[in-house]
Amino acid sequence: MKLPAQPGKLQGLLQSARARISPERVGLTAPADPRGRHAEGLTQNDMDTLLGSRADTYARLERGKIRRPSRELLEGVGRALELTPTEWRELWAYALGQEPPDVLDPHADTHIPGVWHRICGELTSMAYIISGDWTLLGHNTAFTRMFPSGRPPANVIRWMLLDDEARDGVLGDWETAWAPAVMSQLRIAHAARPYQHTLTRIVHDVMDDAVAGPLYRRDPRSEMHPDGDVRPLHHPDHGPGRAHIGAANLVAAAGARFMVVHFTPGDGAAPADG
Repeated sequence: MKLPAQPGKLQGLLQSARARISPERVGLTAPADPRGRHAEGLTQNDMDTLLGSRADTYARLERGKIRRPSRELLEGVGRALELTPTEWRELWAYALGQEPPDVLDPHADTHIPGVWHRICGELTSMAYIISGDWTLLGHNTAFTRMFPSGRPPANVIRWMLLDDEARDGVLGDWETAWAPAVMSQLRIAHAARPYQHTLTRIVHDVMDDAVAGPLYRRDPRSEMHPDGDVRPLHHPDHGPGRAHIGAANLVAAAGARFMVVHFTPGDGAAPADG
């Protein structure tokens, strides 16, 4: 739900962020004060210089006088002030009353807090951590055992959609139970980040693939995440069964996900969630 903009909090956020960056640090000269006082940090005029905007543009933004600031303006401010991921979300919340459409730092989803790696290693169920483009960032021993080759892939979604090990062995009923849902997630992720090179390359490779391409082009499903899904899986050690999937977004590494796959052996239908 969209919330109303909050100009007072916006001003406090931006003033605090300006105060911690010296003009010299960004190639500007601190103005001389005839009274001998020196205000720390960037001035509002400095911000217009850094943004390449007309005079008073930044001041109007900080005072909440721009009703609908553009994405370009907010991105420029975010980068100039080196906002943290939390501050970036606050900027959008206070200026527009909504979540940002994307992360400010394109590599934010690879900065995984160590606690998640520890939790991943302690779980007995299969667990792994992926970035926003499904690059594998961490995993536990149980996850390694899911692969007949004994080698987890560098990119999980590429493996799920294009690797014969996945399509013909591990992922049961691949064409109906796995491919449509996974392709939908890929489609949505690529639409949200069309500039992301890895996602673009995977989409092109899927489209060019004789098996995956026709499925990708014709399936209209829109599924953003697998959280709560139950799908057939053939485990190399335990045989056929069901994969119960859990997915959690990592707040400190926007775009990254912590994934858990709990395997229950057996050919029967998946039990109802209790």
